Amino acid sequence: MKGLQAPPKTEKPSRIVARFLTLIIFATAAGVVIYAAVINQQADVAEDIEPVNLELEDTTVIDGFLTNVRVDPGGPTPVVILHDVDIAGGLILDDLSLGLGVDYHGVRLDLPGFGFSTRMPIEGPHHTVSRVAERVAPVLEERFDAPVLIVGIGFGGEVGAELALTQPDLIEGLVMVDVDFWSEPRFPASLEGFPWLGKAATYTWETGGRFALDNWAPFCDEGGWCPTPEEVSTRSLIIEIENTTDSLHGFRSTPDAALAPSNLTDITAPVAYVWSTEGRVTEDTVARLERELPTVSVTESSTFQAHLEDLGTVASALASIDR
Repeated sequence: MKGLQAPPKTEKPSRIVARFLTLIIFATAAGVVIYAAVINQQADVAEDIEPVNLELEDTTVIDGFLTNVRVDPGGPTPVVILHDVDIAGGLILDDLSLGLGVDYHGVRLDLPGFGFSTRMPIEGPHHTVSRVAERVAPVLEERFDAPVLIVGIGFGGEVGAELALTQPDLIEGLVMVDVDFWSEPRFPASLEGFPWLGKAATYTWETGGRFALDNWAPFCDEGGWCPTPEEVSTRSLIIEIENTTDSLHGFRSTPDAALAPSNLTDITAPVAYVWSTEGRVTEDTVARLERELPTVSVTESSTFQAHLEDLGTVASALASIDR
């Protein structure tokens, strides 16, 4: 006669849940790897235009580095306009350039890695504010016989501030629009800095991917700036330039210290600041700027992006420093 056998053990619910979660994690990881591989390949295939084959109207080439320039009509005094982190460069700033006032004409520079300027596909020091300013300085020296006024938006304002600090003989005055020297990267920019996966995220949200156009005009649905069909078409050409995604990914991969300003109190040129109160720059940031740079004149604009939606306020700020 056989002895009694113990009943089979039933698996604890906690173990079942743990296995299920492990399965989900592995499936998610596999999905992310496949997604990144496909998108990275898509970016490499889509970006196949060599800048030398583009018939650009006006460029400056220094040490083999091409800077695209747009000189707009207007008054006798040039104003250099430096754009924010936007793969389209200065493309969308034509209204600002033409709306500076009767005494001025805008000169829009595509910063290194943006617009139609030379790409920088490798992350590193060349993406820092100081190095970008070093690239811009000789362009200003070559094109202008006297110190210039600068209007800098976001990252372009940081570059302008660095120029005012390190090249004071080149800068007559500076207007900063929605510059935030101390912000932490927001999503998706924080994701774009990751190795390998970050390139796929950059393509998806900032260059040629599914969400790129929406991210390009983040306030359009809320009544803010929206691109024209012509601007969308030109941007479509820009994002086909070789290494466009790699270049912006390299910028996003550069440590936060890349955007740290030098000592703002050492700026001697007159500085004005335009703050779009409905945008992404916080009141704390503006207050800190006023502490760091006591001579700055701050003007508020009840818009998302004053450089696109409130040209009169930017023009007034420019006039206030050019007396």
